[in-house]
Amino acid sequence: MNDFDDAADPELGAACNRLAAWVLPLPVGAVIDEKSGLTEDDLVLILRRLHATRQNVQIEMMSMEEAGRRYGRPSVPLTAKD
Repeated sequence: MNDFDDAADPELGAACNRLAAWVLPLPVGAVIDEKSGLTEDDLVLILRRLHATRQNVQIEMMSMEEAGRRYGRPSVPLTAKD
């Protein structure tokens, strides 16, 4: 699996490199967590998708209040409860 050293977010890139190093020696299709059904295939899929998007511009983090001010109320009508 390719490394994440050129990721836009170096912290996420380093975490992905560590996860990839942990996943690589697992047998194909190995079950990681039986309760959730998480498998080695799931982790590989996630890592591949993250690798494909690793150079995207970092997403701006904002609070719910800031998002509300910036983007306004949702279009879902609010109803009063009696």
